[in-house]
Amino acid sequence: MWSNENRTNTPMLQAHVSSLVFPPLTLLSARVRLRLLEAVHLPIFIGALLRGGFGYAFQRASCPSACWGRAEQCAATLLCPYRWVFETPHPEGVTHLHDLRDVPRPFVLEPPPPTQRFYAADTPLDFGLVLMGRGIDFLPYFLHGLAGFAAAGLGRDRTRARLEHVAVVPAFAADGQLPRRSLPPDGAMIYEDGRVLNCADLPLLNLAELPNRAAALAADLRLELLTPLRLKAQGALLDRLDLGVLVQAACWRLNALATFHGHGPWTADYRPVVEAARRVRVEQSDLRWVDWERTSTRGGGQRSMKLGGLVGSVTLRGVPVEVRAALLAAALLHVGKACVFGHGWLHLAHL
Repeated sequence: MWSNENRTNTPMLQAHVSSLVFPPLTLLSARVRLRLLEAVHLPIFIGALLRGGFGYAFQRASCPSACWGRAEQCAATLLCPYRWVFETPHPEGVTHLHDLRDVPRPFVLEPPPPTQRFYAADTPLDFGLVLMGRGIDFLPYFLHGLAGFAAAGLGRDRTRARLEHVAVVPAFAADGQLPRRSLPPDGAMIYEDGRVLNCADLPLLNLAELPNRAAALAADLRLELLTPLRLKAQGALLDRLDLGVLVQAACWRLNALATFHGHGPWTADYRPVVEAARRVRVEQSDLRWVDWERTSTRGGGQRSMKLGGLVGSVTLRGVPVEVRAALLAAALLHVGKACVFGHGWLHLAHL
């Protein structure tokens, strides 16, 4: 296990005009390439397919066979990597977020663009993996889990594949300001053809830097929703963009990840940031709702679930620096429901 405490090699920016202090939660971005050994038709949104098969493979890479599919019956007092990542418990004596039933996972998958369904044999399938906080400590299990996932086969037809390589990449684009929109063509290899390589000097990002990075952004931005965004307000899914709700969800997610997978709760009062987001002018919207279904086997049996959401883009005018920082957090961590599948993937662009 590798510890990520106090470890980051991303330079701090000097300009700082925001009063919002972010928690020191670390983040690692990786690029995963599978090599498909058979031709296959895949769903248009493959995040759920990736997450489902990977969860089973991760447990097999980290737990004894007696626990496979029965993690809730495990009597071990020391939590295994699978339970830390997929069934994170509430820490004893911590009342913060005590009523949260589904603790956020310390990772998200970033699927390829929904433009291709047929993949020929010997075709690469690329997707992103983002680890947060203590999730980075379990990087070796993620690598072995990905290898096991590919070997077990994708989807219902168990399409054969192999894990070709995993490369770690900077979370931000070459300009150092905006998060990546797509997977870069290269990176530092940490897994290749069945071998775990040197994982020293990982390009970690400390999210405490985000207010400084936000100060370097323009106040007028383009906000792109790359994958379906599912936000709720007053118990109902929103079919239009409410920037205040989005920023509140991003701050809540950052708080929850810091609480369960970082160094403790985020104590900042982010309510003024939410109110500032509500006053941002939103223009030139081409947002639309897309629907898709997935089959869930969680809890036994099979059931169909609809996981539609908003995609498209809007123009934001006069965005305060604190709101820009919250939007950067949303872009890096994903936001809304079904984040772990890759939903709620945002991108900020200069106009």
